[in-house]
Amino acid sequence: MNRPLALALVLMILASSTAAVASAQAAAARSWESLSEADRAALIEPTRERWERATPEQQQRYLDRARFWASLTPEQKRLARAGAERYQQANAEQRGRLREIWRRFQTLPPGEREAARRTWESLSPPQRRAWLEAGGPGVAPPPTDDPPR
Repeated sequence: MNRPLALALVLMILASSTAAVASAQAAAARSWESLSEADRAALIEPTRERWERATPEQQQRYLDRARFWASLTPEQKRLARAGAERYQQANAEQRGRLREIWRRFQTLPPGEREAARRTWESLSPPQRRAWLEAGGPGVAPPPTDDPPR
């Protein structure tokens, strides 16, 4: 393939992918109510298929998670999404440490778990980071002052 033709092909692909991204972003900005019944059904279908393949225990977990999510305030949902994004950006070692800290947190007695949650909410981001680096709830006491930078 000659260079001008190859360059034209690359530019066409880039232009079409840019247009597709812009179109997808515009579509993502629409409200649920603005979608057609066919679009709503297309979005729900993969969930329906997973539901039908799931065991009764998995179905109960799906319901529990959906009900929990519905109970969150918009701010709590925003924070959850931000936390999930930070987790996705973490490297494999960091993810492993976070999973271990979460597992230990989940095994704390309910009273200790609630106290740790309240403490976590009262800490600054640097204090939270220091607590996680020290091992997190159930392993290390929470920091009392902002760590040195």
